[in-house]
Amino acid sequence: MNIKYTVQNADKVSAWIKSLPRGVKAAAMRAISDYVVGNEQHGLRHDVAYKYVSRKQAYGKVSDAPAGYFSMKQFRYVMAKIKSGEMKIGRKNDPTKYSQSWRTEQKNSQWDRTVVKGQLPFGRFPSRQNLLVGWRDFRKVVESNMKGAMESAQKAVDEFLKKGK
Repeated sequence: MNIKYTVQNADKVSAWIKSLPRGVKAAAMRAISDYVVGNEQHGLRHDVAYKYVSRKQAYGKVSDAPAGYFSMKQFRYVMAKIKSGEMKIGRKNDPTKYSQSWRTEQKNSQWDRTVVKGQLPFGRFPSRQNLLVGWRDFRKVVESNMKGAMESAQKAVDEFLKKGK
């Protein structure tokens, strides 16, 4: 199965960046990538607040097993692990720390060598439970932050041109 993803108006952004002088391009791409990575309030480094969603709320009743379990086999396995002390149910109310892994790298001061790297929380296909909690795909986060990133790039270009004169 091939999955394609396209960002709207990417050709306009690319044309705008290509029209800039070389030094300005690097400053613009650095500003765009830094804005997309963001901080605790926006961007890829923003962790969603903790919200409890039970498996029953996410998936409903899927078998004759007790609520929250997919099968009697899973229920017996979990109960055996709990009884032996090997397993505790639930998740601590702690940040996931996935968001802190996002960073930018720029190589050789070239505008097209700016890379955004990070770990993906819950992979490319988050479960229904994680979606109900509020996790968004990284592409949707980038798309929703693109307007602010362009404003940040314009500000960086203006500062670069002021400094150059």
